[in-house]
Amino acid sequence: MNGKIRNQRLSSNRMRKQQHLLEVSVRAGKARSIRNRAIASITCKTIFFVGLALGAWIGGQEALRRFVWENPELALSDIRVSTDGALQRDQILQAGGVWAGVNIFKVDTDRAREGIDKLPQVERVEIQIVRPNRVDITVTERRPIAWVTERADEIPTASEKSWLIDARGVVMKTKRMLEEYFHLPHISGVPVADFVAGQRVNTVEMQAALEIVRLDADNTRWQARNLDLSKGYCVIVTDQNHAKITFGLDEIDQQIDRLLRYLDRADAEKKEIQTVNLLVRKNTPVTFHVPEEDALPTAPAPPVPPPEEKLKSRETPVAKPVIPVAKAVPVATPASAKTKSDNRSSSRAKSTPVSVRKPFRR
Repeated sequence: MNGKIRNQRLSSNRMRKQQHLLEVSVRAGKARSIRNRAIASITCKTIFFVGLALGAWIGGQEALRRFVWENPELALSDIRVSTDGALQRDQILQAGGVWAGVNIFKVDTDRAREGIDKLPQVERVEIQIVRPNRVDITVTERRPIAWVTERADEIPTASEKSWLIDARGVVMKTKRMLEEYFHLPHISGVPVADFVAGQRVNTVEMQAALEIVRLDADNTRWQARNLDLSKGYCVIVTDQNHAKITFGLDEIDQQIDRLLRYLDRADAEKKEIQTVNLLVRKNTPVTFHVPEEDALPTAPAPPVPPPEEKLKSRETPVAKPVIPVAKAVPVATPASAKTKSDNRSSSRAKSTPVSVRKPFRR
């Protein structure tokens, strides 16, 4: 009794296992029927939900076909195309694949925008769908600033080999000639046989020529009409007064400022510039037109024969042509004429003073 009381289990492990066992006896037929009912229930539920989903899908497709895809109210009937250039409506619609009668939900705006962007004249395009049946297409075209030909004597508006070029150097063709195209500057001396619509010309001389045209666009003092790039190292510009100005390929803005100063000085001196070479920065060569009064035509000097011909002309005298002279025929004067002549002679004799000889005095 003196020791401590310890907790002890009253049952062993074996006894505890026997306490948790439950004796159940079930008939095999009943278990089989329960299992079959469960399988049948799962199968019926699966068929029901699959059929419901299939019916919903078929019904939805039919509803979309009847109320959306084949709905005449959603057919594209109003296509509004606006452009600021020479592109025609049919060109834009054909490039974008947008046609009247197509369902409004079948219009692929991304594909249409990509197709219209491929046109060389297009700079930016915007497509907006306005339900239920309208599409707005707004096209911003590239603005050409000059004509490009290979020869300077070509007429760009009448030649099939001429190209239009914008400020970024992209070349293009046009099917409709606008009135503003007739007044564009002419860039010549460029091989255009290998040009492709939409190609960008990145040569140094072409970029210099485009810079001249761009800076000269708003200038009323001086206007470039023809730009010759055939030299390769410079740009020879012919202006509205047929003066020829030679530009370098860099610092175009500074060269134009120098040219305007020369023009102002020429106007102050009442002269007209004929040529200017802006490649030379100091002591720039400038020539002027000669006024018409100072450039009067002079008679050509007679040709001087060589010395041998002079000696021959001295040795052999040249015979002068004989001119026949008619003989004088005596004419009888009338009596009245004789009397008049006698009277005149007598009067002269009377009027003449008689000379008196005076003696000599020492």
